[in-house]
Amino acid sequence: MIRESRDVGFWNGVYEHPEVKPHVSLGHELDISELLGNPWITPLRAEHGGFWFVRLDNLGRVHELHTLFTPEGWGREVLNALKEAVEHMFQNGAQIITTYDVEGHWRSRPPKTFRFEPAGDFAPTDLGPRLRSWVLTRNAWDNSPARLRMAQCL
Repeated sequence: MIRESRDVGFWNGVYEHPEVKPHVSLGHELDISELLGNPWITPLRAEHGGFWFVRLDNLGRVHELHTLFTPEGWGREVLNALKEAVEHMFQNGAQIITTYDVEGHWRSRPPKTFRFEPAGDFAPTDLGPRLRSWVLTRNAWDNSPARLRMAQCL
C-alpha cells in the first residue's frame, strides 16, 4: 500500500543504499531534505522505497517519475506499488507521466504492460549517462494490461 511521505529519514535510507545511490544521483550529490521540501514533488512510499512524481507544469497535468527502491523491494513490490502510484496520480489530475531509461541499466526501463512509449532513442545528457525518455498518457494507462488486471482485482 503506497502513501505520501516526506519522511527524510526513510528516503535518505533508501537513497544512501549502495545499490540505489549511483543510479538515482547519476554521480551528483542530492539533498533529499531539500527535495522533499519542494511542493511540486509528490513522494509516494511503499515498504522498501517508492516513487517521486515531479510536477512539470503549472496545472499539475504532467509529471516526471523517479523510482527509489532498495534491493529488498525489487520485483513484485516495485511493480505492484507502481500500479498504485500511477493510478493515484491519474486519479488526482495527472494526464501525462514521463520517466527515463538509463542506457546499460535495465532496471530503469518502465514496464511495457503499463503502456509507456519511448519518446526517442538514447541520447547524451549533461548528467553523464545516455538517457531515453518514456511517456505514459492517461488513455494509454486506462487501456493497459497492467491497469485492466488491476481493475479486475478490485
